[in-house]
Amino acid sequence: MQTIVLYDINDYERDFFNKELGNNYKYIYKNYELNDNTQLDKTEENAQIISVFTSSRLKKETLEKFNNLKLILTRSVGYSHIDTEYCNKKGIIVANTPHYGDYTVAEFSFGILLNLIRKICSGIQELKQGDMYPEMFGTELYDKTIGIIGTGSIGSKSIKIAKGFSMNVICYDIAKNPDIERDFDIKYSDIDTLCRQSDIIMLHAPLNEGTYHIINKNRLDLMKRTAVIVNTARGELIDTESLYDALLEKRIKGAALDVLEFEETISNKKPGENLNLKNLRISLINNKLLNLDNVVATPHIAYDTKEAIDRILYTTLRNLTQYLQGHKLTNKIT
Repeated sequence: MQTIVLYDINDYERDFFNKELGNNYKYIYKNYELNDNTQLDKTEENAQIISVFTSSRLKKETLEKFNNLKLILTRSVGYSHIDTEYCNKKGIIVANTPHYGDYTVAEFSFGILLNLIRKICSGIQELKQGDMYPEMFGTELYDKTIGIIGTGSIGSKSIKIAKGFSMNVICYDIAKNPDIERDFDIKYSDIDTLCRQSDIIMLHAPLNEGTYHIINKNRLDLMKRTAVIVNTARGELIDTESLYDALLEKRIKGAALDVLEFEETISNKKPGENLNLKNLRISLINNKLLNLDNVVATPHIAYDTKEAIDRILYTTLRNLTQYLQGHKLTNKIT
């Protein structure tokens, strides 16, 4: 019988898999993430299949603990938290769940943007404290230029939303999509031009070697002093220290962030895990970043709607079923 271990599982996900998997497999639920410090029992060590979320960190050292691992099901689009090079060498299949949050994340991106530029949560707090007429001087989206970095499934949905706000849209992507240019009447630009011209910069790119710190000090220096950044993709797309300096010195106006670099170090579930000198420094800067008045931050919840979670679970189940039945995996990465 195949042993399946599902990490970082909540009650909603557990109920789903209990119903759908039935009694045909031996499955084990863990409500914590999988990383270098996770102590595995014998059953886990011999598992053939595991499922994780992005909060897990599957480096070589972690994966080496498994004796018979054949399949990793990540309940996410991105897979930068998994050492795919190691998986390729060992013949471990990795499958993801694309497209589950295309609309969900795009909608949230504009929600957190509006919260930043219209001071919505600040206004709520002022009213609760008895101030009916606080000074909440904001900015509208109409006729502003938004630069969208990454025009895949989520980025294309954000373009559509931006057009609904009557915004001017420019885009950057290493792979240009002519359908997007035609359907939305937009043009691609190089990234430096995008940084210079945009009032709002929105990140929807995957994390890889080419996009790591794609927003760095040099590109922050190109931006307007009135520019704001929205990141609901991956924290490592932005050089945190350079962003903090730019915000502190008011060289850009603000940032709306749902993700942070080395965000796992912030968790109060297991504080202190995975800290080395590099990410300890970033973690300390994150703490200062979160306390700036021109920053709105949320705890990686852009993906978190019932509709999106259901898509994740059904796609994960389909990936598992395809593997167990010997079929080609539609969402195979390695």
